[in-house]
Amino acid sequence: MEMIKKIALRILLLIAIVAVSNVIYRHTTYHADLRAESNVLLKFERAVETADALYFSASPNAAVFKDDTDKRTIAQMMDDLLPDLKLEAVDTGGIHAGVFKKLIALIPEDSDVRYVVVNMNYRSFGIGWIESVLENPIQKQLVFYNNRPPIINRFLQGLNFYDTRSAKEREELIQWHWKNDSLPFAAPRNNVTDWCALEKWGDWTNPKRQLADSYIKNFAFPITEENPRLKDFDEIVSICHQKGLKLIFVILPENLQEAEKLVGPELTSLMISNKNKLVNRYKTNEVTVIDCFGAVPDSCFTERIFPSEHYTQTGRMTVARAVTDCINR
Repeated sequence: MEMIKKIALRILLLIAIVAVSNVIYRHTTYHADLRAESNVLLKFERAVETADALYFSASPNAAVFKDDTDKRTIAQMMDDLLPDLKLEAVDTGGIHAGVFKKLIALIPEDSDVRYVVVNMNYRSFGIGWIESVLENPIQKQLVFYNNRPPIINRFLQGLNFYDTRSAKEREELIQWHWKNDSLPFAAPRNNVTDWCALEKWGDWTNPKRQLADSYIKNFAFPITEENPRLKDFDEIVSICHQKGLKLIFVILPENLQEAEKLVGPELTSLMISNKNKLVNRYKTNEVTVIDCFGAVPDSCFTERIFPSEHYTQTGRMTVARAVTDCINR
């Protein structure tokens, strides 16, 4: 009995130390750490305090073209089109559904949030994004996105308590998948590596050839049940169901016109086939899927040296109206 009392006393002392340390941390360096490592969490916390609807996005939300006369983000356009709702963006460059699901799980039960709008970026299902060099810092940030005392999260982050791989390991994985993941075409278009090796638009120094290869590397892939991004979106569906939140997935526009012009109809047919699988998987009574995949023409894409989901004001408004028309119905 005496031993049990000593153990219990030590446990209570440890709990007290953690509690006091947590209070001190929250009132000293906590927000500085978030700004340095996890700035989207601060944005999320502010958004949850005021919003009826949250819009989760990577860079497409806030990427504004220099010649635009309307500099509003997609979220700002949506907010203006929703007079009866307050919509706030939770966004920063490079993040994906693996981040979104962690944040959505943190939405308090007593918050006013009713709608969760999540960008479904086709490129994020590809190995080039899954094993991006940005993934290590993203995984480091994710340590903070848990219902634990912040001091514990900071301690675990300091111990590198997160998935990490070297840049070399990630590049090797990317190259392996490009060579070994089968595509539904006859050789040499049956894998990314051999498809990129085909002569097109001149040799490899030609900018059009480089852009064509980028399209193949970023958009030619199978979406299998083992795809980690697919699992992330599945979890988002489950979390929103448990919380009673109305979930909207927005399949972002891709530049199908440029993809077909540079590479050919095989690539765009594969992209559309994969997109249709996503629509059919998630379009249920509990989830609304807004398909904007081919809704924006080539003229509205702003990047010309790499395929991206950055649009002019016309493209951004196309996405914004598709979402708000759905909510307002």
